[in-house]
Amino acid sequence: MPEYLTRALSVWFIGFFPWAEIYVAVPAGFGLGLDIYSIVGWSVFGNYLPAIIIAMSYDSLLRYPRINRWFSKLSSPKIKTRIEKNGIWATILLTPWLGVWAMAATVKIFGMKTRPFLLASLVSLLVYAVVLSLIIDLGIGFFS
Repeated sequence: MPEYLTRALSVWFIGFFPWAEIYVAVPAGFGLGLDIYSIVGWSVFGNYLPAIIIAMSYDSLLRYPRINRWFSKLSSPKIKTRIEKNGIWATILLTPWLGVWAMAATVKIFGMKTRPFLLASLVSLLVYAVVLSLIIDLGIGFFS
């Protein structure tokens, strides 16, 4: 059990870490010998946690006038309208490619509501982790 927990927490941490995220966490899980369900679960949990942290702490950051002004300068009404219209689909498609850290900050700056963002990013990460895991598993099985 301690060996499993060490491996699982390693995959979780790799998923949490920016720039590595799910791209490295899933293959690392296979390298550590975890089963496919553990790999998907721990890598998605590790990669999803920053989305929750950023979404929940964004409003408290806006209390600081300097940060609020900076975020206001970054925001664009044109992009804000597009995010409101297509934000869920954009989040689902772009989260695995841009990373959850960048997507969480971007959609919050442009005014996407928290609940749709969290749901879309979770779906995106789950689908991407499952697909990546199946591709790797089939590839490993092909060469075994």
